[in-house]
Amino acid sequence: MSSWDLAILLDRSAREPLYLQLVKALEEGIRSGRFKPGDALPGTRAMADHLGVNRNTTLAAYKELEAEGLIEVSPDRGTFVTKKLPIVLDAPKGIAAQDSASWKRATPRSEPFYQPAAPALASFQLIPDTPDLRLAPTAAIHQAYGRVLKLHPERLLQPGWDPRGLLDLRHSLSKMLREMRGLSVDAGNLVLTRGLMSTLNLVSRVLFAPGDAVAVEDPGLFRVAEAFRAAGARLFPVPVDGHGLDVGALEALLIQEPIRLLYLTASPQHPTQVTLESSRRKRLLELSHAHGFRILEGDLSLGFHREKNPGLPLASEDPHGRVLYFSGLEQILAPGMQVGILAGQADLIKALAKQRQLVDWPGNQVQEATIEETLRDGEIGRHLRRIRKVTEERRETMVDRLLLHLHPAISVKNPREGLSLWLRVAEDVPLEAWTERCLAHGVVFYPGSLYDFHRRNLPYICLGFAAHDLEEQNEACTRMAVALKEARTRRSNTDSHSKE
Repeated sequence: MSSWDLAILLDRSAREPLYLQLVKALEEGIRSGRFKPGDALPGTRAMADHLGVNRNTTLAAYKELEAEGLIEVSPDRGTFVTKKLPIVLDAPKGIAAQDSASWKRATPRSEPFYQPAAPALASFQLIPDTPDLRLAPTAAIHQAYGRVLKLHPERLLQPGWDPRGLLDLRHSLSKMLREMRGLSVDAGNLVLTRGLMSTLNLVSRVLFAPGDAVAVEDPGLFRVAEAFRAAGARLFPVPVDGHGLDVGALEALLIQEPIRLLYLTASPQHPTQVTLESSRRKRLLELSHAHGFRILEGDLSLGFHREKNPGLPLASEDPHGRVLYFSGLEQILAPGMQVGILAGQADLIKALAKQRQLVDWPGNQVQEATIEETLRDGEIGRHLRRIRKVTEERRETMVDRLLLHLHPAISVKNPREGLSLWLRVAEDVPLEAWTERCLAHGVVFYPGSLYDFHRRNLPYICLGFAAHDLEEQNEACTRMAVALKEARTRRSNTDSHSKE
């Protein structure tokens, strides 16, 4: 404990809470060198008595400083300034600041990694397929991570790294895919990746060469097309209608082009949320076998399907091993937990794993082991059951709020699975202006043109709902209605001026 009374000024007339004032005062003292690494600080009770505040104030302040890594609290020894302080990076300046800011600016929709401008207000990020981070099982992940580091420190050394991924995790995931998605796979049929873009990179290296013909859905996930285009593929769009991929159009394309790979999402299709009908599924598998092309099937909403009679992936019906199945865990866990799953024939998986050695060595066994720990103790299953119920409720309430505030400007069919909605916009809605006004009101979603192969304007928007509760959904839809009124007023004024 300090030999002297600490001179710390708290302003009781300020609006800032006293505990935050204490946090800032001690942090500034530590950063400036007033308090040296290893220096003892008064305990929470002594500090509270010295400052004339409630002990809860000092408890909250010390907890914050401990979380920031600035102090260490030992029940037996006391409270000390951390001997090895965390590094704080200075704010970027000059060219560095310009470069940093360039990644935060809005990008055109023609760019592969489109992002809208940062909204001016506290925003409602209605981004498709985005989960609610507030519901992430952070405590379970933290505990599992600690167990891995304590009980399995060898994971840090990456001994005998298997490029297909941690064997125990592949065993658990293959069991999950067999039970939840109807796939006949075991650990030898899986290779783990770091998410969608990592998967597309591996597939581009193995399943086609630059100049080869690759077919994609239209409308479809724009990041897939851009990744394949960057790998040198010649892309051919195949239309999607109310029954899924137009297999007849694909058959006509196959007469003209020797397609090497087809990417599709079957149950449900992204972004339209329709399910590929049975007769088309059968014919598609026949065409793949007859013409020799592979199918990469994305199952982008793993876990968020109907519990009863869910639509199963095309891979579950594949008798010839032509379908390479892809999904991931980030929507179940959190977007930062990027673990993708590729399932297919064992020889194809080995070829993909060899390429993973080149682009992803030595992998991330600590993260894979952490996920395996959470799977093994059943926490992921329990968490999925909890958030699936919440998600189903939020899907219903979002459809209700949209129709309440925006009908007849929009129409929507409830897909009852997945994490996004595909809304049709009425002809009289100025979609571009409405999107811009929504952004000004702090509401972000994706316009349908992003999903069109040629980036043409489509009378649709793709909207996520899972990240917000009922009150937030209602506020977001209210703002969208205000934005629509403003967009229509502006168009009316523009039309009046043009007539004059």
